[in-house]
Amino acid sequence: MRQNSLINSLTGGFRRKPLKHGAMPIRRAIRLAVCALMLAPVCAQAHRGAPERVERVVLIYRHGVRAPLDDENGLAAIEPAPMPVWSTPESQLTPHGAQALTLLARYQRQGWLHAGLLPKGRCPDRRDLIIWTNTVSRTIASGQALAEGLAPGCDLAVGHLPTGQHDPIFEQMEAGADDFDARQATADVIAYTGGLDALTRRHRASLTAMAHIIGRDLPPGPGAITPDADGRGFSASGPVIDASGTAQIFLLQYMEGMAPGQIGWGRADAAAIAAVSPLHAALFDVYDRSPCLAPRTAAVLARRMLSALLDPDQPRLTLLVGHDNNIAALAALLDTRFRVPGLAWNDPPPGGALGLALIRRADGRRVVRAIYVAATPDQVRALRVLDARHRPAEASLIIGLCGRAAHTCPADVVRHRLLARLSPPDKPAPHKDSAP
Repeated sequence: MRQNSLINSLTGGFRRKPLKHGAMPIRRAIRLAVCALMLAPVCAQAHRGAPERVERVVLIYRHGVRAPLDDENGLAAIEPAPMPVWSTPESQLTPHGAQALTLLARYQRQGWLHAGLLPKGRCPDRRDLIIWTNTVSRTIASGQALAEGLAPGCDLAVGHLPTGQHDPIFEQMEAGADDFDARQATADVIAYTGGLDALTRRHRASLTAMAHIIGRDLPPGPGAITPDADGRGFSASGPVIDASGTAQIFLLQYMEGMAPGQIGWGRADAAAIAAVSPLHAALFDVYDRSPCLAPRTAAVLARRMLSALLDPDQPRLTLLVGHDNNIAALAALLDTRFRVPGLAWNDPPPGGALGLALIRRADGRRVVRAIYVAATPDQVRALRVLDARHRPAEASLIIGLCGRAAHTCPADVVRHRLLARLSPPDKPAPHKDSAP
């Protein structure tokens, strides 16, 4: 599970007001965002004007648009009428979602060819590109859709563990990759979020928007976060938790291209979906972004990405395909944030990707840049062909791991500081609100 123009998304939603954390001057932001994803050496320059060469890129994608999960609609008991029936089976990638991923990959292919990250005149091999996905059907199919766009006509392998096996890169806790202290995790989440009462207050406007779509009041009470009796997990309840999956279903309906009357019973247009998007993003504050849980969700992923970026004998491009919580947890570890037009801060849409680019400057120093790319909900809905006139949402992100204004960071510093964050802290840390 799990409006704005590109300019607004890059400037933290502000126009001519003072820029805040995560924002940068508009012209430079656009230049760096385009360079970071298109990766053309002609435009990829440091802010001092020195040319840069992109050596490697590693990205973690969320799978594309899928049919809703069976248990995703937390407000099913009060919905005014049954939701539309999907032609695609539960949880599976839809044909529409696959097409949207292929369109994004074709766009990325052009920049990567120009930057020398993909070969011209032949199919890529393992020296050029690896695609590795989680073991569920929707991630495997998403990897295949990306492969079709990146290497048309090539029999490009999409790797994954056997179906049904938990891959710790994407499902670290399910794979039993580390211990879990439910009481410590519960305390950490309460400290990070301020508790469900505070979380509910912060999202009152989004809950009101959700009640308007549903057409009736949501269940009362802030809810609670409590450790499970067996000590292997914790439970969260309350209106924000209940509404988060329902908000995601409305987004999926919209991106799938359903008729307006089918999306939220005709009451969830693009503005309404943007208004309830914070409820889905809040789910990650509870389960994935806190100092205790972020490394327990994404430590294996972070190590794999560091290896792909910095170790010898790695391909120029490593593309991993997982889930929204993978992206949310990794963003928390990097202390960065992103926003796609039409969605809330830190709400990863289907098909979006968070990544790291390794860049060699003219003086030989290697630096890392954090990047995010996603086709917008409107672009996916329309299956828009992405090109220089119709770009996806692209951004070069601040790496808070390296400083509040760090859009690049020395490669060895990124490795050292990120690895230091991968062991969960002994004490819970207070919530750091991700809203602007």
